[in-house]
Amino acid sequence: MKVLVITTKSPYPLNEGRALRTFNLLREMAREHELHLISFVQDELDVQGIETLRTLCSEVRAVPLYLGRTAPLQLARDLLVEPFSRYPVQVLKYWTAPMRAAIADLRRAHDYDMVHLDMVHLGPYMDLLSDLPALLMEHNVEAQILARRADNQSHPVKRAYLRYQQRKLEGYEARACRQAATVVAVSEADAEQLARMTGRNDIAYVPNGVDTDFFQPPADRQVAEPPTLIYVGGFTWFPNLDAITYFCADILPLVQREIPGVRLKVIGRYPENAQVEALRVHPAVELCGLVDDIRPHVHAAAAYIVPLRIGGGTRLKILDALAMGQAIVSTSIGCEGLEVTDQHDIVVADTPQGFADAVVRLLRDPATAQRLGQAGRDCVLQRYDWRAVGTGLGAAYRRTAALKLPAAPHDRRSAPADAAHRTPR
Repeated sequence: MKVLVITTKSPYPLNEGRALRTFNLLREMAREHELHLISFVQDELDVQGIETLRTLCSEVRAVPLYLGRTAPLQLARDLLVEPFSRYPVQVLKYWTAPMRAAIADLRRAHDYDMVHLDMVHLGPYMDLLSDLPALLMEHNVEAQILARRADNQSHPVKRAYLRYQQRKLEGYEARACRQAATVVAVSEADAEQLARMTGRNDIAYVPNGVDTDFFQPPADRQVAEPPTLIYVGGFTWFPNLDAITYFCADILPLVQREIPGVRLKVIGRYPENAQVEALRVHPAVELCGLVDDIRPHVHAAAAYIVPLRIGGGTRLKILDALAMGQAIVSTSIGCEGLEVTDQHDIVVADTPQGFADAVVRLLRDPATAQRLGQAGRDCVLQRYDWRAVGTGLGAAYRRTAALKLPAAPHDRRSAPADAAHRTPR
């Protein structure tokens, strides 16, 4: 069948969890279906990476967003409009005339069986595509992320603003999920949360996955000296920055008391700001930025940490590490939604002292670390290979397309002439 896919960012390069999930699932869907992609591009890496999607999709359109010198003006406009809109600022950001025009253009040229909206932020476009059944992909329960961010915000004014945005986003998110023909979550926990928010009892879930051929344990692991911990995640996503700030302030000093030479390596993009600069000058921390291949860095680490306090969905970073046979220490939120078991294929700790004790134990006991790593590899082989995960989304595609109404005899499947100028309901 022919599917229109709309994304908030280019699914390539594979430099963050959302891109990894979207790219790999689209690759699986492209084996059976004709995909037409319209993607926002938000930075130069997006602009360069969008070309790779032409290998998967029959047609690819790029729509600039917050790109170039006009970005501050666009943000200011959205912040000014948001108090008078039913939509939170995270959604207004993506409601643009260029995207509406691109959708209308492709609708005139093609007869689609369904539309795949790859983030809940794109929900308003369902009004332009009301004759097509929509599959809405929930990478996280977005309102839950804001709630957790507010829980960990100490500044009263910032916390109040986050609560306001959370309530507004939760109402919008529930409406968008009720409007979609199919809603797909990334975990059973997220599906249950969305069911409570929306009253729907048909929320599907398709877990995250991992390329188990690409991510494998090394034939002969050589752990670096001094002992090194590793975290993979860019600071352009706030939960990652919060996780490492928390780890360095509250957990790392406890580890250093027992193992003074321990170091932390962080892989991922980071912006230039005061909070990141404080981490950059930390004597035990190395910010590596983006790297061509994370595997050598993960293989050389003594343990893999996921000290997340904010987030939703499931963490692809954990699946990659499990596939590489790496021993992992995570918070409950960090491994939320994954079918892993504390002390069997992962170690879970939610207090600074408990997390530090778990890290120290793995650094001092390589045999336990190796046992955990092997159990983790077995776990992903059984449950999380992308080829198996893709079958679940394929079934959701078929269920969604089956809801398409037959076209009237005079209907040539063209978008209304004024579609590019409508506002969402």
